[in-house]
Amino acid sequence: MKITVDLPESDLREICLLTGIGKKGPAIRKLVTDSLMLRKRAEISAKFVSGEWSAELGAVDTSRQADRRSAQTLAEAWND
Repeated sequence: MKITVDLPESDLREICLLTGIGKKGPAIRKLVTDSLMLRKRAEISAKFVSGEWSAELGAVDTSRQADRRSAQTLAEAWND
């Protein structure tokens, strides 16, 4: 879909610099899609922070416990 947008030339230059794309249309498209992606990520992050969503990380917890036991064993061996 094509749309017409009025933007100051200075904003267009800045958009091109930020996106690294020299052509105006593709630069604006990238800016918009990146902005949408960041907003979606923020919404998902907020759901995890608020506790609305959660993730079971049993394998991670098991691995951390094994790492702690291994570190404890090495520390004890070092102190002997």
